[in-house]
Amino acid sequence: MYSQMQYSKRLRELFPEVILHAEDLLLLETFQIKYLPDRVAQKEFATLLCTSPVVHRFLITKYPPIDSFLTRILEENSTVGDEDLIEEQCQEALWEIADLIIFNKNPELFDALNKIKWDISEISSITSLEGKVVADVGAGSGRIAFLVAPFAQTVFAVEPVTRFRTFMKEKAVREGVNNLYVMDGTLDSIPLPDQSLDVLITSNAIGWNISDELRELERVIKSGGHAIHLLQSDMQNENPFHEVMISSSWNYSCFQDGDDLKMKLRYYKTT
Repeated sequence: MYSQMQYSKRLRELFPEVILHAEDLLLLETFQIKYLPDRVAQKEFATLLCTSPVVHRFLITKYPPIDSFLTRILEENSTVGDEDLIEEQCQEALWEIADLIIFNKNPELFDALNKIKWDISEISSITSLEGKVVADVGAGSGRIAFLVAPFAQTVFAVEPVTRFRTFMKEKAVREGVNNLYVMDGTLDSIPLPDQSLDVLITSNAIGWNISDELRELERVIKSGGHAIHLLQSDMQNENPFHEVMISSSWNYSCFQDGDDLKMKLRYYKTT
């Protein structure tokens, strides 16, 4: 995982064309605001709240439980007077969570960001997709959903971010993909019946609430079906979920491929 400020630096490098404003935080959805206490640079975010009271009010109105956290960081961090320092800290606060903002503001940029591209053979070598009911959960812009759609009978793209869902629907119409169905949901709350899927796939989506997520996905996969989790990782950063997933509690196998800079991980199991 990236430490505070390292994540900001990395996101600036990935999206050099993006300009962020405090008002972009008004695009955040409730579930994203819920995770801010674990993501924000607290001193810098406190400065942003002081200079943007409309953002402060919006966050509390959208997700009232965030109020105690925001109150605490405002009390613990002194007001900044220098205008240049204020701007610097506000930008740092925004870039530390820029991925959440870009999901909502520029989904097409996220979709175009192909650092590591998955090939259909990397999925079909685990299990055939022909005639199967498949879900891509935490689908984002739908890269995996569109990858598997030509082979599967039906694909459900489950994604909580509204702009991503709109992006996928418009792309499906544009490309004539008529077996892909876009749904609102998260990995720990999948809007599908018990044992309704042959294959469930995630791509860099698992881990917000891993135990509940792994339990929920097993609910919706048929007996004898497959769970596949595609992850990418910097070689120097250990995957924080590896030990959990290969443990006897969950019993995933893992394929590892990569080079000196990036590692591609495929976790899979038969339910």
